[in-house]
Amino acid sequence: MDDSLSRKLRLAHEKYLAGFLAANPEKMAELAGANYDDGVITIAHFHEVIAVEAATGRMTPKPKQLLEEILILKYLQEAQGIVGPGRDYLAFVQLPFGTHHSKAFKKEVSEALSERFGADFEAFRVAVKKLGGIAAEDGDISYVLPFFPKIHVKVILWEADEEFPAAANFLFDNKCTFHMDTDGLNELANATTARLIAEA
Repeated sequence: MDDSLSRKLRLAHEKYLAGFLAANPEKMAELAGANYDDGVITIAHFHEVIAVEAATGRMTPKPKQLLEEILILKYLQEAQGIVGPGRDYLAFVQLPFGTHHSKAFKKEVSEALSERFGADFEAFRVAVKKLGGIAAEDGDISYVLPFFPKIHVKVILWEADEEFPAAANFLFDNKCTFHMDTDGLNELANATTARLIAEA
């Protein structure tokens, strides 16, 4: 990780940690679909349950990436309590202002997934099962991943053939924007992509 990105992540962590510590933990848990008991919020994240100390923001087990830790803090502050996740799914360009970042999203998420897994479905199966993935029926292979209680994503892969190269699509449940802004969802997709590649 280069120094500029590392510094950006540290500053983002400081920002969302400060917001978390200033907020009402019981209310955050209620709106986010988490639980609160005896000074600790417990929240489902992928296949795990993360315990977040309300007084310090310390997490157990500690997320694999600092970005995931930031996203947990952000989600707890922004989730609106609307029923979720949605049953239908949206492409990134369908999110508010998603077209502004679509080129970077395609390279960092869709192309990264197709390059790693387009010719290795078995590695994809292994990775998604480690993250609690639920099989879906789209493309040649697809899974729904429960990133948070109220935000699920779907990853779809198509194998290469004589006419088309391997391809991937990354979709968001259609209630996700009630619980996180588009910038956060973009980072959520990056974090999911990184975890899938690492778990494979």
